[in-house]
Amino acid sequence: MEKKKIKILVLFYTRGGCTADFAREIGKGAEAIAGAEVSIKRIPEILSREALGHDPERAARMDAIEKEFPEATIEDLIEADGVAFGTPVHFGSFASQVKHFLDQLTLAWHQQKLVNKPAAVFCVGHGLHSGEEAALLSLIIPLLNLGMIPVGIPYPIQSDAHDFDAGSPYGAIFISASGKREMNDMDKKVAQILGRRLASMATLLSCGCDACGVCQELTRTLKHP
Repeated sequence: MEKKKIKILVLFYTRGGCTADFAREIGKGAEAIAGAEVSIKRIPEILSREALGHDPERAARMDAIEKEFPEATIEDLIEADGVAFGTPVHFGSFASQVKHFLDQLTLAWHQQKLVNKPAAVFCVGHGLHSGEEAALLSLIIPLLNLGMIPVGIPYPIQSDAHDFDAGSPYGAIFISASGKREMNDMDKKVAQILGRRLASMATLLSCGCDACGVCQELTRTLKHP
């Protein structure tokens, strides 16, 4: 029997482009899992260019990102077998653009469209200790309310102790130093680990086989409480 294709959506919001770069690495990790089909899409901007301030360099980056990545829809989220959510850190939390996108999921929540769908979170902060883990944890809360299953990165999987700063048990973190720092090998490694774990979990939960029945247990419980 042909193995089912698993759809992984890497969903992100960015202004300067760093979160888009990080999203690419998440996608590379997910693509490493056999049968995974990865799409990377951006969360729409809700502020005008005027509100974001006049910055020709930033405007050019935003134009390039909008050209490269298609705009995500709610249907993209519903159709995916697993979703990674990426955000810059805004005042110690995740971006309001991401919140606005999630707030459109009320009908999907009522219809239980996202229940048992694995989710991973990643973020980009300007500086160390500027709220990265708080942003990840705050983003996980609405995903739990939607019935999604968070996928993190246990410390032993990341690497030795001196490499812990490249990640978090709650998700992948990149410190951009206000856009001046490029991702190093550990940053990329942690992002790809998260992508692989997300795609692996989506594969397990979407298996639907009759051999063990365990992969269907969550769905059975949902349908027959």
